[in-house]
Amino acid sequence: MKIVPVIMAGGAGTRLWPLSRDEKPKQFHNLSGQGTLLEETIKRLLPLSPDGCVIVTSYKYVDMSIADSVKAGLRAAVLAEPQPKNTSAAILYAAAYLNALYEDSVMVALPADHHIRDGAAFANVLSIGAREAENGKLVTIGIRPDYPETGYGYIKALTSGKDVSEVERFVEKPDAATAAKYIADGTYYWNAGIFIWKTSVILDAFKKYLPEMFALFEELILMPAENICSMSYDITQKKISIFEKTESISIDYGILEKASNRVVIPADFGWVDLGSWKSIDGILKPDELGNRTPEPDKTFFVNSRNCSAFSEGLRISVVGLENVIVVQAGDDILIVDKDASQDVKKLADTVKNVK
Repeated sequence: MKIVPVIMAGGAGTRLWPLSRDEKPKQFHNLSGQGTLLEETIKRLLPLSPDGCVIVTSYKYVDMSIADSVKAGLRAAVLAEPQPKNTSAAILYAAAYLNALYEDSVMVALPADHHIRDGAAFANVLSIGAREAENGKLVTIGIRPDYPETGYGYIKALTSGKDVSEVERFVEKPDAATAAKYIADGTYYWNAGIFIWKTSVILDAFKKYLPEMFALFEELILMPAENICSMSYDITQKKISIFEKTESISIDYGILEKASNRVVIPADFGWVDLGSWKSIDGILKPDELGNRTPEPDKTFFVNSRNCSAFSEGLRISVVGLENVIVVQAGDDILIVDKDASQDVKKLADTVKNVK
């Protein structure tokens, strides 16, 4: 059975403003010094030996997506969304395409904005997940937590100490005390937003749990594969009509919280969710004073500790500072305390409305 990666690459990533912005969001930036996030995502899927991949993104990011797939060395079919409608719509869109392309296939659905330190362990987990998917399971990947994170959702496994476990339940982002209890319990895992299933199985799940969404997409599902990924005027108008009427709901809420054939694979492959500037520290090697940058030739740290700097072309010098992030992108410069980096989204929303 064919394994096909489906990469969700349509997000705006406003927590990484000003580098990540509407015209060029974070997945198309080189934050690690090793290639764009999308490029790295594609490369780490190559051990699965896929014939190609599917990238679901916005219309305005189609050319950048194709360019990154070429650099990564894997043929990509790009499915353009008329508007973002969360992960359920993106996954159903991709499932419609794969259903038309193959008799059946195993879909590995994952975001384009994660960093994985251990590529071999990651590929091994996906291979285990693909075997479970072939047996009709809806597979989720759970990251073994090493601290009580309050910014992630959790997956509660039915049993502990197994390579694969049935899922007892999905839980919302907890407060600090609850997160500490989850860590002590040992059967809770961070929800990485990585899913594996057969195309036929996820389509049946949409029919059962999100029938209105499935009905809206049915015209698309019945099209030939080349029409589904077409950007012609007539087909684009049909897609606009479908997406305008489609509910914005995550795959977790829409299907996984309701399904019975779901399993979780506990994993530890050095997963980093790049959701804030502080989180980028997890993918960059520090100097002897803890300073980090993906472009050391353009960045200078003097008498500074635990600082990070990111440039879109200009030279940055950081002098006498501690625990600060400096970002230059276009005409914008951001200077923020690392412990306040989650507040950048508020600033991005404000700046967006300033002419």
